[in-house]
Amino acid sequence: MKKNIVFLLFALAQTAFAQSDMITIPERTAVSMILTEDVKEGKNGVGTPARFVVAEDVKVDGVVVIAKNALVHATVTISGKRELRVDLADVPAVDGTPLKLMDCWKFTTAAQNLNGKGALLPKNTTKNCFTIAETKIKQGGGKF
Repeated sequence: MKKNIVFLLFALAQTAFAQSDMITIPERTAVSMILTEDVKEGKNGVGTPARFVVAEDVKVDGVVVIAKNALVHATVTISGKRELRVDLADVPAVDGTPLKLMDCWKFTTAAQNLNGKGALLPKNTTKNCFTIAETKIKQGGGKF
């Protein structure tokens, strides 16, 4: 009996320790992103990756959960007829967990750019998006 109680206490302590390594990223956590290179109609066709990165560390309770400069999964979805759209799908948490973004995209037309050369999203274009769902990740990075 004494052995069973000791084992139960050990198991509870292990569970509590494992849970303390986890942190919850709330649904609708804001993520600011910045485009690191021009995306041009004609040059960047549909399906081409667009290079957005996280603009600043995202923290929950003072803990970094999404690191500055993390590469955002973004893809050109419209490129033609003087229009350009990039969809931003997800961003990695510090432990590598992909965090889906809520209906996040950037759209422009040649008329908005006033450059006469087609639609363009210039380098340093910014976008703020939100995570879709509450997600638990491991603190401090590293896959679990």
